[in-house]
Amino acid sequence: VAATSLSSKEQSDFGAFLTNDNTLYFSSTRNHKKTDKWNNQPYLDVFKSIRNANGTLSEPTEVSELNSPFHDGPVAISNDGNTMFFARDGHSEGQYQKSKSSNTKIGQQGLYKAVNVNGKWSNIEALPFNSIDYSVTNPSLSSDGKTLYFASNMPGGIGESDMWKVEINGTNYGKPENKGQKVNTSGKENFPFITDDSTLYFASSGKQGFGGLDVFKIKLNSSEEAQNVGKPLNTEKDDFSFSFNKKENVGFFSSNRNGTD
Repeated sequence: VAATSLSSKEQSDFGAFLTNDNTLYFSSTRNHKKTDKWNNQPYLDVFKSIRNANGTLSEPTEVSELNSPFHDGPVAISNDGNTMFFARDGHSEGQYQKSKSSNTKIGQQGLYKAVNVNGKWSNIEALPFNSIDYSVTNPSLSSDGKTLYFASNMPGGIGESDMWKVEINGTNYGKPENKGQKVNTSGKENFPFITDDSTLYFASSGKQGFGGLDVFKIKLNSSEEAQNVGKPLNTEKDDFSFSFNKKENVGFFSSNRNGTD
C-alpha cells in the first residue's frame, strides 16, 4: 500500500484510483475558487497525477471537464481506460433544487458515466437509478465492466448507508441489489472497491474495528464473514477508500490519522 501523501492540513484528498496507465485520480478540496456555503469549505473537485516509474507522483492537475460548480468525485475507471463512473452532487446557496436532467436533488449525490474521447472525458450522463430522495455514490467497477458497486442510503437498506451493486448490460442497468448482512450493518458502509478475484473491500463504522471507519474485506460468493484488514492500514482514526491496482501491485487508501488531513 502506497505511503505517498498528496495532502496537507489545508485540504482534504481522498478516493484515490490508479488506472492501468499510471494516472492517479482523486477528489480534493484544493481548488479554493469555490466554497460550500453550508460548511465554509471548498467544494470537491476531481484531480489527477501521474505516477512515475520510481513511485513518485507528479503535481496534481484539475480534470476540468468533470468538475461542476458543486462536489465531484470520487471516480472508477474501466480496465481499458475508456469508461468512467463518478459521483457528483450539488447544493447552491443552501437551497435544494431538483435537476431535471439527472433526477437528483441538489444536495443529494448521484452517479454519472463519462467516456474517453481523444483523451478527454465526454458524453456525461446520469445513471437511471439516481433519485431526489436518496444518494448513490462512491462507485467501483468490476474488472469485466459488468457490475457496478456503490454506496447508498436508498430504501431497502440495513443501515445509514449500505453497499449495493447493479448489473450493467451495454447501456442498460439492472435493479440495484443490497449486499446483505454479511457486508452491511446498522452503521455506515461506504467506499467499495472490487478486485479482479471478486474480493470486496469497503469501509465500515458498524463492524468491530480499531475506531471510526475501518477497512474490511470479504470474498464474494463464499460463506466467509467480512474481515478487518488490520494494522497498519487501520488505526483508531478513520481509514477508508482502499483501492488496489493489480498490474502495478500498488494500493492506496485514505485516512485522517496524525500527519494527514
